[in-house]
Order: sequence, then structure tokens, then C-alpha cells
Amino acid sequence: MELDIVYLGHSGFFAETESAMLLFDAYRADLSFVERKQNEKPLFVFVSHAHSDHFDPKIFTLPAVHSRTEYLLSFDTAENSAIPKDANVRYLSADARCEIAGLGEVRTLASTDEGVAFLVKTPEATLFHAGDLHWWDWPGEDADWLAEQGRVFRGELMKLADEHIDAAFVVLDDRLGENYAKGLELFLALCRAKYVFPMHFWKDRSIVERFIALQKTSASDAVIVDTAKEKHWKLML
Repeated sequence: MELDIVYLGHSGFFAETESAMLLFDAYRADLSFVERKQNEKPLFVFVSHAHSDHFDPKIFTLPAVHSRTEYLLSFDTAENSAIPKDANVRYLSADARCEIAGLGEVRTLASTDEGVAFLVKTPEATLFHAGDLHWWDWPGEDADWLAEQGRVFRGELMKLADEHIDAAFVVLDDRLGENYAKGLELFLALCRAKYVFPMHFWKDRSIVERFIALQKTSASDAVIVDTAKEKHWKLML
């Protein structure tokens, strides 16, 4: 069984299974390749939260070329004036669980920043998109705030502990300095993912290669995909 994945930059991903197409957190992305996919598969567009580097109003042009387009948006986007009144939108709060016709089960987790993270269980594959759910261990930040960040992040990841995830899109942010690896390392320790795609890195693209090198001694069986160098993968599950 094949899972087709395209990295769109920052936290944006496109995934295609045998039955559906999924678009996550597209931001300043060239969506022309999605528009060229003239097939009968439904297209599900996810937005994890309202931050402008995750929510690009350009996504609302897609129904013009894909009539079967449905939007699964975080609750905090609901008042955004860029959302067309006639858009096929479902707003999801944290800790929600729902069955989506043509897709499968969608679960949300609470974010340690804004909005939600998504666990999507299609008939063919299980995907996780973290949004801004991460261990935001900012150097120099208040100690109590940092302790709460770590506690909440670990608690949300534990909700995934029994899941077998085929593709996980997880934060690796160079702005955290020496703490850049802590969040993704905890994800690898607590969650079972076959392929892990680092995202949300900003200017320092070497961060992915450095993390991969760091994981050579890791006990995790996950494959860390070098999203700084490649953009398109066809994965056999």
C-alpha cells in the first residue's frame, strides 16, 4: 500500500492515500499541483490553528477545482473573516473525536501553544500532524511556565502511546537553541511512528541533518525523513 507525501515547507504537508487527499497547514505554498489532481478522491484540508504561518486563506480557492473539498479547522479560526460563508467547514475543539465520511476517524489533541493537533486514521494509513503542539522549552523563560509546558506536552503525547502512526509531522524548531531536540526526542520515546517528518524549522535548515545524526544512537525504530533536502516521497506501508 502506497502513501504519497509532499512537503510544502514550514509545517505544510500534502498526503494522498488510495481513497483520499489530505492537506495540512499550507503556508505560502504552491498549491498548483493539488489543483492539477483531477480525480474523484475527496480533498480534506486541515488547519491546526489561526497563526498566519499555519493558516493561509489561499486554501479556500481549492473548491473551484475540487468540488469534494472539506475543511477541518481548529476552533480558534472560527471568527476569521477569510473563511467563505459557503465553505464546507467543520470546526474542531481539543480532545474531539469524529468520523468523517470518505476519510475515517479524526482525533484532536490540545496544543501547548494555540489550536489543536490532528490524528487522522484513514482505512489505509494513520497520520499525525502536531501543529504547534511541542515542548516549547525557551532558554531563559520562567521556570514554572517551562515546567508546565513539559507536563502538558508529555500528557498530550501519552494519548498517542497506543497508536501505530505511519507518518508523523512533528515540530523541530531551531529558535529553541540547545533545547531544539527535546520535544522530538520525547515524541520518539513515547510514540510509535514508522516515518517522522520534522517541520516548523525556520532559517537553519541544517537542524534536520543534525537531529538525524543525533538519533544514530536512539532506540527508536522510526525513520527520520530529511525534509530539508527532499520534498516528495512515495512510502510503502
